[in-house]
Amino acid sequence: MKTKYLTILFFLAYLRVFSQIPVSLEIAQQKANENNLSVKAGQLKIDYQQKIKNSAVTIDPLNITGEIGQMNSAYVDNAVSVQQTLRLPKFYKSQTQVLVEEWKNAQLSLEVQKSFLKRDLAKVYNTLNYLDEKQKLLEKTDSIYSKYLQRAELRLRAGESNIVEKTTAENYRSQAEIQLQNLRKDREVALQQFNYLINDTEIFTNIKDDFYKTQLNESHIYEGNPTILKQIEQQKNIENARLNAEKTKLLPTFNFGITSATQYGFGANEKFYNHGKRFQSGLVGVGLPVFNSAQKSVIEGQKINQQIAENNYQIALENLKNQYAVAVAESEKLKSELEYYKNAGLKNAETIMFTANLLLKEGEIDYLEYTMLVNQSLEIQSRYIDAQKLFNEKIIELNALKGE
Repeated sequence: MKTKYLTILFFLAYLRVFSQIPVSLEIAQQKANENNLSVKAGQLKIDYQQKIKNSAVTIDPLNITGEIGQMNSAYVDNAVSVQQTLRLPKFYKSQTQVLVEEWKNAQLSLEVQKSFLKRDLAKVYNTLNYLDEKQKLLEKTDSIYSKYLQRAELRLRAGESNIVEKTTAENYRSQAEIQLQNLRKDREVALQQFNYLINDTEIFTNIKDDFYKTQLNESHIYEGNPTILKQIEQQKNIENARLNAEKTKLLPTFNFGITSATQYGFGANEKFYNHGKRFQSGLVGVGLPVFNSAQKSVIEGQKINQQIAENNYQIALENLKNQYAVAVAESEKLKSELEYYKNAGLKNAETIMFTANLLLKEGEIDYLEYTMLVNQSLEIQSRYIDAQKLFNEKIIELNALKGE
């Protein structure tokens, strides 16, 4: 039964690995823009704003009233009145403009969401590439110490070394195995996040060939991310539209109506009228906002909202410029570090590894000296991979800050 369960688990793991579809970052971004849940939510907000744009032209309800009683004489009469309140076209136009600006804001918000999604996806993709490079190095480490362990075991059986050398070799090899296991778990987590962002029925993974291809092409003249700034500037347009809408509430309203009533008995013309005869009259009225101090307070408050929107725009612009300057400085520092590794560090690591193997083979160094040299070589290679990961992340941040 134990063998059967192990076989099933191995088969499931096999399917998990070989069902992954390698995709480029560009293809992954296209699929994410189509399927990501946050993007879909943003599109639904646009659809919602589109649907309610016409709701601004909301006419007040038609008012229908009826009367019965001694309105004209001692006899009982009845009357039916129909009244409608209308506002000037400017009022409806201003209300519509508010909804139009909010609809535009929903569109720009979606573009900002897509830019953030692009940045997050690129970071996870870079993490997957980084973990692949780390895995290569750990597998190389495991191979080195496996051979070293075999050599130590032979030397121990031949009486050429003691148990300490063999134990040291086993310890280093075990550490490499543990690190490999942890790395594979980290990669599963990163892969899960990668596919969560894409949100497709297929399982995708990275193409393992572009980890070292990132280039720094910064511009020291930075005007901000146009996508983000447009979205923040749109808030100013919304507040301006709201201010105009609040001002139009001070405009007069107009009432129109018609009344149909009976007048039982003799009229002013000395003719007798029964209940079957009806008389009509019209009504025209104007509603003047005489008591408007509350609305004026709202208008003054809305003017402050305009200033807040303008201030938020300046804050966002300066914040983006500061983030860009910091990212450029950090990326240049990492670029210099990478140039050292490419020009000298990796060559030194290769020389140290070659020399350590040669000296151990010739018996000129002991196992402690050998492991120190090997670890020094591997550490240089590991720091190079770490620096490349950080450099790639800074380039991703710079591209996101530029809206690229």
